[in-house]
Amino acid sequence: MKRVALVLLLLLIAGAAVALFADRLPSRNAPLSAASRYSRSSFEIWLAEDSQRPREYAEFERFLARHGVAGVVPNWQLLRTDVNDRSGCPRPAFFMPPRDQWQHIVPSLRLLRDHLIPRIGSLEVVSAYRTEAFNECVGGASRSKHLGFRALDLVAPGSADKRQMFATLCRLQAELGPGSKFGLGAYFDPASPSRNSTGRFHVDVEGYRSWGSSQHADSSGCRTLLRAEAH
Repeated sequence: MKRVALVLLLLLIAGAAVALFADRLPSRNAPLSAASRYSRSSFEIWLAEDSQRPREYAEFERFLARHGVAGVVPNWQLLRTDVNDRSGCPRPAFFMPPRDQWQHIVPSLRLLRDHLIPRIGSLEVVSAYRTEAFNECVGGASRSKHLGFRALDLVAPGSADKRQMFATLCRLQAELGPGSKFGLGAYFDPASPSRNSTGRFHVDVEGYRSWGSSQHADSSGCRTLLRAEAH
């Protein structure tokens, strides 16, 4: 009897452990928070939902490696649509850009690798490729570089001082000059820093310019920050 009781006790403990572990696993059907919806574990679930996706993603990773930009940022983050769920615009959490547009992101990744990361540290992609419908819904520019997989929105998790981070970005763009074609979305207002508490910014290599929340040059945080440094 004692042996039977011991076996039953062990089975109960094992069952409780399995239930506890299962509660911690992301479910494909359960609603996810904005953070978990765009996490690595959610990406792995998305990848497994279609038999073609693992093969296509492997080809995408090989493409990045051939061009020397694999791992500049975590490769899987390049498939994030936009982690900002406050817009209320429907879209999948991840989306594979069209194959004929993969090469468009290479110059931006090289800019991150060679210049931004050495100056401000590791970066996280929060938005990459966008469809026209989603871009219109979030109020993106009609000719947004995200539409052609030519741009990235990023945050720098290790940069606690957002004002200093944006100042560094603005100085870097000025140092690289027009020949770099460095496009910088400096969404930072020194007078209202809480409006962009995450420190989100845009990077592309499609033309030397800077802008802010209004999508025009006069709202770029660089104007105020560089002017302040000059004095």
